Amino acid sequence: MSRAIAVRAMDGFELAAYAVQVERLYRLCFSTPPWLESEERLVGFHDRFDQHLSNPGASGVVVTDGEELIGVVYGWPAGDELASGSPFDDALAAAVTPEIARRLVAPAVVVAELMIDPRRQRRGIGRALLTRYVEEWPAAWLATHSEAPAARMYREEGWRQEAEFTVDFQPMVVFTWQAPRRTVSSARRAARG
Repeated sequence: MSRAIAVRAMDGFELAAYAVQVERLYRLCFSTPPWLESEERLVGFHDRFDQHLSNPGASGVVVTDGEELIGVVYGWPAGDELASGSPFDDALAAAVTPEIARRLVAPAVVVAELMIDPRRQRRGIGRALLTRYVEEWPAAWLATHSEAPAARMYREEGWRQEAEFTVDFQPMVVFTWQAPRRTVSSARRAARG
């Protein structure tokens, strides 16, 4: 990696300024196996990205090398109920039990996308981005292709595979994450400074 590597957290408005680069990254990441998304779906990411960023509290973390975006993670605070109305939302809701559904709503954060330039993968960038993005939250969740290489990383990082479902013929898995609970003694030490 070069010395021009920068990591920056940002709100949805700031992230929108990276739209062209995020779309390029999406195409690089999702046109290959296991995703093999159609040209129509790849082109449609522009509208989905705008819709994602319109969620209240949308935010993200980007990694750049000079002017080049090499990684991004973004999402938004989960609502009080599971979303509905899209093929993804409806398939997810049908696949999870009420117990799992409780882990997918507030106070969790939804991790909508985690993308690393394929030329930069397997260097810890995705792991670092994901950790940074969820670190201030008590819980998080995401969904990915059941055969995505990142699924192994999620498991290694303590994410729990909760359910499987299918959207547009793609096999998906839902992962949840809970912040480590501090013990009473560690909380007291932290309070004392």
